[in-house]
Amino acid sequence: MMGELRGGAWVVVDSRINSDHIEMYADRTSKGNVLEPEGMIEIKFRTRELLECMGRLDQQLINLKAKLQVAKSNEPLAMVESLQQQIRAREKQLLPVYTQIATKFAELHDTSLRMAAKQVIREVVDWSRSRSYFYRRLHRRIAESSLVKTLIDAGGDHLSHRSATDLIKEWFLDSDIARGKADAWVDDEAFYTWKNDSNNYEKKLQELRVQKVLLQLTNIGNSSSALQALPQGLATLLSKVDPSSRKQLVDEICKVLN
Repeated sequence: MMGELRGGAWVVVDSRINSDHIEMYADRTSKGNVLEPEGMIEIKFRTRELLECMGRLDQQLINLKAKLQVAKSNEPLAMVESLQQQIRAREKQLLPVYTQIATKFAELHDTSLRMAAKQVIREVVDWSRSRSYFYRRLHRRIAESSLVKTLIDAGGDHLSHRSATDLIKEWFLDSDIARGKADAWVDDEAFYTWKNDSNNYEKKLQELRVQKVLLQLTNIGNSSSALQALPQGLATLLSKVDPSSRKQLVDEICKVLN
């Protein structure tokens, strides 16, 4: 609560560094940005910009500048200088106020709600519910990560973490458990129910394994030396298979070849 994340510390934990594994959250009272508001306004709201803003908004300055324009063509030099001094005095009087306003404006961009709106953080989590929230979230991410590893093992290294996650989401949303629910993907309990029953995705995993083996065989077929070594490789493979299941494997291979 009331925490702030700034500068190099922000860069180190930025979710964009490793979006597959890093998620950022903030309490409702916390703030964060690379620069503090005072540093931000030195870049975005310099004195020149603040003076221009005064000239647009302060009625007294607007009137003085209007009189100055008239005086430059009709009044003596002393009147022009007097008006210029009044303008500078008014700007000097207003500058601290406008600096405070600019700082407050910059602070509004550092709030947790603004960070969530800009998708810098995933969600605003109130401190009072943070323990239960992160327990469920961590449980969900561990379950999801475990299934991602299973998919990558089944599909091969060419399947990235992101593409594996997208496949899981697609399979889950297409299931009976999630169908018809607008927010099903963020429903942790529904995801656990689906994930804990391997029948929901085992057939699709088998399809990935088939595609991986097919890709490997295709690569072998593109190499004459690999083709020459294929019979010996298959013989070695069969010798390592349990005798009770060896005949079944040979029958399956023959069935496919026929």
